[in-house]
Amino acid sequence: MAYQTRGRDPFLDPGTAEMIEKRGKELLGLALICLAGMAGAMVLSYTPDDPSWMSATDAAVHNWMGRPGAAIAAPLFMILGWGAWGLAIVPAAWGVRFVLHMGHARATGRLIFAPIWLALLSMYAATLAPGAEWAATHSFGLGGLFGDTVLGTVLGVLPLDADLGLKLLSGGMAVAVLVFGAFVLGFTRPELRNIGRFL
Repeated sequence: MAYQTRGRDPFLDPGTAEMIEKRGKELLGLALICLAGMAGAMVLSYTPDDPSWMSATDAAVHNWMGRPGAAIAAPLFMILGWGAWGLAIVPAAWGVRFVLHMGHARATGRLIFAPIWLALLSMYAATLAPGAEWAATHSFGLGGLFGDTVLGTVLGVLPLDADLGLKLLSGGMAVAVLVFGAFVLGFTRPELRNIGRFL
């Protein structure tokens, strides 16, 4: 004789589970925005004179994130230069997307390319002329050691005059940063069209 067994009711009904999932994504988005704010404050207040593993000094820390921020900012700028701003832009953009539930499902497929975008940012920054203050306090350009190395290699390969090659690279890198940045930050063509109409 067969007995029918009553299936167990789910612990949470579908509506409650969906609500919890939404709140979880919003909390993740808020955490990313906070992380972006901390990274932005660290990069914005970077000072080469701050104490770090590269600079032993008893001077007061000027970095807004304190001694840990100064210790992280110094190697970041040495490697990426102003490309370090990408570490604040990426979590900020995706944090907003998670909070507003706008395209957050694309995060996994797009964020894996974020390191490439950081490299492009560094390479573009390396094509820009540093100011007198930067040149006086740094032994590398605005793109850090990575940007300087890659830029020097590419300029050495191009069969062009160095000045012309630098201008062409700067323009090309600017376009690449914008296009690839839009991809990494999750933008779609309809979103970009809407932004264009708004502007």
